[in-house]
Amino acid sequence: MPAGPVPTVPSTEPAALSAPPPPRPRPAGATGRRGRPGGRLGRARLAAARLYSRVLMRRPPADWSVPFADGRYGPAEPADGRPLTLLMLGDSLARSLGAGRREETLGARLAEGLGRRLDRSVDLRVLARVGATTAGLRHQVVRAARLRPGLAVLIVGGNDALLPVPLGRSGRRFAHLLGALREAGWELVVVPCPDPGYAPGFRAPARWWGGRRSHRLARLQSRAAERAGAVPAPASEAEFHDRADELLGPDGVHPSPLGYAEHAERMLPSLLAAADRSDRARAARTARAARTARAARTAGAAGSAAAAGPS
Repeated sequence: MPAGPVPTVPSTEPAALSAPPPPRPRPAGATGRRGRPGGRLGRARLAAARLYSRVLMRRPPADWSVPFADGRYGPAEPADGRPLTLLMLGDSLARSLGAGRREETLGARLAEGLGRRLDRSVDLRVLARVGATTAGLRHQVVRAARLRPGLAVLIVGGNDALLPVPLGRSGRRFAHLLGALREAGWELVVVPCPDPGYAPGFRAPARWWGGRRSHRLARLQSRAAERAGAVPAPASEAEFHDRADELLGPDGVHPSPLGYAEHAERMLPSLLAAADRSDRARAARTARAARTARAARTAGAAGSAAAAGPS
């Protein structure tokens, strides 16, 4: 779902997720500029998203640029020397449309919160794209295969709910992509499809159509997440509707900087649970490898003794 930049909101977010310091270091080739779609395909998608936003939204944004947030977060001298990869996959909510600065993005807030709570460096990569549907998520998952596995956060489905896309197919695609990420070694955190019906910036027909369809897609995604062993994270639609002036940006659809702070505060416990699960799984793999190595050494020693025969 598209969104534009919003004015800076005075910092009133919870102390547990205060604004993070600049990331260290930036990935090679990063410019630090606000991200824009590139290439012919990117420009075509942007044009299509602008067109459909004018149909669905009361106040569609003019600027869809997003702060660049990739980089390393957390303490300067972490107690745990193993960096944790945090991957943001999905649509404009995972991309953080509506955030005016890097430190206001959902990914940056989650990365900094994880780093402080775990006393560990967190490498953030944001592969989410504005206007992405579940079908488009496949390209993000392909790119994720090139990264060191860690935690992957998925927020997608709002555009599927608003467009004439078969929801059963979207649910099957989502389940397949969760399986591919799990096979690649990622621990998953899934936010079920948000409900556009709670966003006052959508026109009434879009709220009615998208609201009904989003509930069905959210159920499909939740079942797929449970089967894949993903950790569910809560959505905040009703809360955002009740406090729209504070938590939504000027378009009345995407969160404001304060809204992303609220999202991050609600999601952080789920990410901590996924990180703990990842650490326990790694410890179990290490223990199994050690037992296998000991068994191999014991078998080798016994074979050598048998070959030597009695003295």
